[in-house]
Amino acid sequence: MKKIYLGLTIAALLTGCANTAQTTSTASNNASTVVAVVSGDNLIADPQLTEFRSKSGKSDVWKKSANKNAGLGDAGSSKDTAFDEEGSSRLRFVSANDDFSAQPGLTQQVLGLQPNTDYQLSLYYNDKKGDDSISELVFGVDGMTGESLVSKTVHVSELTNAPQGAVKKRFKQTMVNFNSGANVSVTIYAKLHITDPSQIDPSGDIGKQTEVRIDEFKLSKL
Repeated sequence: MKKIYLGLTIAALLTGCANTAQTTSTASNNASTVVAVVSGDNLIADPQLTEFRSKSGKSDVWKKSANKNAGLGDAGSSKDTAFDEEGSSRLRFVSANDDFSAQPGLTQQVLGLQPNTDYQLSLYYNDKKGDDSISELVFGVDGMTGESLVSKTVHVSELTNAPQGAVKKRFKQTMVNFNSGANVSVTIYAKLHITDPSQIDPSGDIGKQTEVRIDEFKLSKL
């Protein structure tokens, strides 16, 4: 009888371990499909765009507001990086027939904000065309109902003395502050704006004339 009881006890323990392992695995799998992974005080997922790069510009957290096949610009991945592993996003137009009034870029819904709290959104911006560039970056934050919480337009000529990247020094930091108000989630965005389409040479390389890169996003409390 002792052998029978001992056998049943061991079997029960093994079954319990198996169920626990299965539950943990299922919870982990479910969480990975609905919860963005963030680190430290930065609320943005994949802030260095390394996963975006490794998946050739595809992402569960970064959404593209671009459509190069419809002439609305391109938001692809780039190996250039401001810090650490390769990965950034290259925003550009690709054809002389594109709609240069469009603003190709990336957006991300960010969760976990505290209401009525001051935050800062920062990123690193790379435009190697210099002071005469016809490209600008428009970035900012929208609230839960789509209202603008803050928006900023920046040109590379304004960032001469800004903090720079460690790997690619042309990446320069820019930032903006805002208050969350009643919002516990927001949508951040960064988009390319062409200041003067008439300066584009239709017979030249449209990509090189318009492209910029963005990397190293951070959203944190002040």
